Amino acid sequence: MRILIIIAILLIASEAIACELSLVTPARSLPTNGVQADATLVNDTLTAHFSVSAPSLNAKKVLAPGEYPYEFDVVELFVTFSDSGFPYFEFEVSPYNQTFQVRIVSAKEHHEGVDLGLTSMATMVPGGWKAELSIPLKPLGWDGDPEKIRGNFYSILGRKPERTFWSAFLPKAPTANFHQPQYFRLLLQCS
Repeated sequence: MRILIIIAILLIASEAIACELSLVTPARSLPTNGVQADATLVNDTLTAHFSVSAPSLNAKKVLAPGEYPYEFDVVELFVTFSDSGFPYFEFEVSPYNQTFQVRIVSAKEHHEGVDLGLTSMATMVPGGWKAELSIPLKPLGWDGDPEKIRGNFYSILGRKPERTFWSAFLPKAPTANFHQPQYFRLLLQCS
């Protein structure tokens, strides 16, 4: 019984310190925030958990040629180990576990649709969905220092023209632009 209480306390504590993503755009306020995220590091694998509360879902079970997860509901994790922010890596997961990975070498050089080692799982839950993204960091160039794991958590939800853009560390803006490494922060602070 004591072990169950300890486990419950740990689960509650981990939920309590997850990052609440804030609305970046549109600038109007919504009654509640529907996205939480956290990150943990075990050995050289970074695992991010997202919990999305949404009254409706903008997703397709099968994407057509030329369609990408970010055109629908999606959670995204950006990761870098560099003080300059470059290179950084983008990982996306949809409610149907469709993924998209990008290596951003510089502001002008992006390599889309590459395999950066992401494994993911997305599950529908009452009132929303959850996603787990696991990324081995050593193949991306991580030197083993947890203090160098920086990035941001993002989510895009809803249908046009009512789409909302959420972030853990970006300020409000008239238009959404997630590709701003100057706002990257320590990801493990949301753990």
